[in-house]
Amino acid sequence: MKKKILLVSYHMPPVLNAESILVWKTIRELSLHYDIDVLTARGQRRDRTDAQMSLPANVHVVQSRAWKPWNALASKALTKGVGYFADETYLWTMQARANFALFRHCDVIYSRSQPAASHILAYQIRQKLRKPWVAQFSDPWTNNPYHQHHSPFRKAYDRLWERRVIQHADVLIFPTKEILGMYTDTYKTNDITRKSLLLPHHYVPELFQAKRNKPADGKSPVTFAYFGDFYGKRSPAPFLAGLREVIARQPHLADGIQVRFFGNVEQKFTDMLAKSPLPVQQAKVSYFESLQRMAESDVLLLIDAPSANGINPFLASKLIDYLGAGKPILGITDLIGTASDILRKYGHHVVSPHDQEGIASAILECLSNRDAHFMPPVEFTTEAVIGRLAEKMAKL
Repeated sequence: MKKKILLVSYHMPPVLNAESILVWKTIRELSLHYDIDVLTARGQRRDRTDAQMSLPANVHVVQSRAWKPWNALASKALTKGVGYFADETYLWTMQARANFALFRHCDVIYSRSQPAASHILAYQIRQKLRKPWVAQFSDPWTNNPYHQHHSPFRKAYDRLWERRVIQHADVLIFPTKEILGMYTDTYKTNDITRKSLLLPHHYVPELFQAKRNKPADGKSPVTFAYFGDFYGKRSPAPFLAGLREVIARQPHLADGIQVRFFGNVEQKFTDMLAKSPLPVQQAKVSYFESLQRMAESDVLLLIDAPSANGINPFLASKLIDYLGAGKPILGITDLIGTASDILRKYGHHVVSPHDQEGIASAILECLSNRDAHFMPPVEFTTEAVIGRLAEKMAKL
């Protein structure tokens, strides 16, 4: 008889966002080893969804109300108000507690963030059921550089709950050594390293089968494609500045370059795109469509927000899908960090967001090597990565 896993995750397919996609890929593989119950939030009418992200038959999903008004403005106001004192999705945890009794027969509790409310809810379930608990972090919590604007109340709240999760979880999972380092530095009295596991994001090879088409004919434009959103400090500016320098150096290349951005672009970047040295084609696509577009592109762009200390602790899930597509990657990211380490290991370009000339030179190299193809690394397949997670859970 298979073990039963209780997955606690606010985000869940078919809702379309980066965390839901990771959950979907994880569940597909994990369900080969275990039966899975899922405690998640009920989707909102305005959520983007992807019906192709279906779930295996042995996955049972229980949804709880997210406590967000249907009206977008009211929802934004409520989220901001709650976020001043607590996690923005904390109201969901209050509603979800009513379902605890449904999961008393689970063997292992498995929670994922973001948001951190998933870990808060898992902690409460752990205290009630006394079952082994695996807590997986996609991003840092209290040490997240994007959370510096939080109020003193919120910061105290986050520190309290983070400490509880770190102390009581039986296994901690982090995507990068940099994030693990943040936790070992912060919680020196806890033996975090002993109970931690580094697991990167992952890609599903079969989703790329029959997609690696479009052999270069040497005449069509070279397509540079970015997948994901531009917001906050994550800006297209470094790439566009490098592209502008390329066109200034060699104007004749303009007709041979095509730029495409797939995802949301914050309004503050609208004028920047309008002044781009070349037209930027914009579109929003489903996850499966994005994989097709990756395979059809010539160069895939990773554009990370620059950090204050020159060290990038994050690992964008899109980077791992890029590796699965087997196409050249131009990584505009801090020179120190797991992302840059991976890119260098597999022969891709790594340039600092502050290095305009370096970005221009990398673009020129990509143009001269448009036929390049890279073997997708096996170590980042979902089977390999989640296989390690399944082995860890089997020992709990």
